[in-house]
Amino acid sequence: MKSLRERIGLKILRLIDQCIDSFEKRIFLFIFFLCLYWLWQNVWQLILFGKLFFVTDYESLFHIQSTLGMYQSSVFIRILYYVISNPTLNVFKLISCIKLIDILAIAGVILLIKKFRIVIIFNGIKYVWGLFWVAKALNSKSVYLVISCLKWLSLGLFISMLIVSIVLLYTLSKMIADYDDFVHEL
Repeated sequence: MKSLRERIGLKILRLIDQCIDSFEKRIFLFIFFLCLYWLWQNVWQLILFGKLFFVTDYESLFHIQSTLGMYQSSVFIRILYYVISNPTLNVFKLISCIKLIDILAIAGVILLIKKFRIVIIFNGIKYVWGLFWVAKALNSKSVYLVISCLKWLSLGLFISMLIVSIVLLYTLSKMIADYDDFVHEL
């Protein structure tokens, strides 16, 4: 005789099998969790770049740098943190900032490039904008020029991340509202 825990576990497994019984439903869940993952990434970046915009002096700049470890949920911030904190860049160490979940999420977006074209465009703008201003800040001669570069960096990245987050929220709500149409488009 099976215990209560085993019977409940089997009922939950049967319920999951009934809910996710087709390829389209599994793809829908994959896209749903992919959107949630990228939304999670963007929320952490929005918080950081919102705070970075208000850096005004040397002390607030180093306060932000000391709290960067808090934002390790975002792959972009992990890479930025590595670039800022290490005087010599090593490609293998830079690649080690990217985790398996990030690779899966990037692969998912590449597979679904047709559905997420606007997200990919704004993420591309984000990376180009970020690299330009980080390179300019690293070559600056004074702290105040670095702070000025960081303000422009944070403003552009904040706007880009806000647009991407809105698009992802819209996509999520549209997916949920038009579940049948969305599944049959796949």
